[in-house]
Amino acid sequence: MEEFKSITVSSLQAEKPNLKLLYLRLTDSAPLIIAHELGYFERYGLKVALQRETSWATLRDKLIGGAADAAAILAPMPLTLNQTLPNCEEQLLSGLILSCNGNAITLSRTLYESLDLAGNDAAADTPAIGAALKSRIASRADSQAPLTFASVYPFASHTLQLRHWLSTAGIDPDRDVRIVVLPPEQMVDHLRRGDIDGYCVGEPWNTLAVQEGIGVIATTSNRLMPAMPEKVLAVTRSWHDANPATHLALRAALLDACGWLSDRSQRRDAIAILARPEYLDLPEAALATSLNDELITAGNRSAVNNPDWHLFAHPQSEHGRPTEKKARELLALCNEIAPVDTSAAEAFCADLYQQTLDFIRHK
Repeated sequence: MEEFKSITVSSLQAEKPNLKLLYLRLTDSAPLIIAHELGYFERYGLKVALQRETSWATLRDKLIGGAADAAAILAPMPLTLNQTLPNCEEQLLSGLILSCNGNAITLSRTLYESLDLAGNDAAADTPAIGAALKSRIASRADSQAPLTFASVYPFASHTLQLRHWLSTAGIDPDRDVRIVVLPPEQMVDHLRRGDIDGYCVGEPWNTLAVQEGIGVIATTSNRLMPAMPEKVLAVTRSWHDANPATHLALRAALLDACGWLSDRSQRRDAIAILARPEYLDLPEAALATSLNDELITAGNRSAVNNPDWHLFAHPQSEHGRPTEKKARELLALCNEIAPVDTSAAEAFCADLYQQTLDFIRHK
């Protein structure tokens, strides 16, 4: 990206103050919702309408097609657009990582109980789960269908984390199991029906499966692959070129909201806001667990501490900075699924993030 001139608050004039932002029904959509509810967008002269979508592919297509101005999307999505939409002439870019972590791997209660882990009441990340799953797969008869796991998008952090967890246990994610793609909010229903044996998804869809008694959390992303970029603010390159001041105001508002969420004392209020019907329309109890950095792996277990299950951006940390190094690390993992274009690392724009920091500090 080219370098950008400094813009002060007094000179900031949004080219397009009325915006539509897209998000999914996930706990880490919180920065958009908090910015909307607490007036951060208005602080920077923006009037924002939030629109909830069901699947990442639909959200991606609406953003690229111009049906929305910006979206909170999966961090690998701007980097792998050529792989998922090879004929697309548009590009996505991000000048802000909204959050890291936020996901977990959940097994169906039926599968978990078949692993012969009686007496093992350890919390998530016990190597015994992976070892038992490997033995279960090895003992499968040739006539039996492979175990089926779900992720949310072909090139998603969830897919990368699920494959890593399986591989660490000695399970080949390409040969020993089947991995399918499902929208996040459909995971629990498919698990309940027995269509899938497990999944990797963002919160609260892991906690909901535990609360319903149909799932057991095997591990969380912050323990498995700590601080992996999860959600980023994305716009098309053509939209950015036409609306640089608007984009700056949008990043500033969302970074302020992320900073508010980084203060754990604020999260009780956040839980009540997110749960509302017009936002996530989910029980507060389902949202509270991960936002309170607590983990309940199964219905008969007590909560354990799980620090940084949601790690939101903050001006005083580097988690929000979308660097080329972070992009290349994600691309290297995506390349294990299918060949990717390494030049796409430029979709992570550290200079736009620095511009945001400079703007906030001088406002």
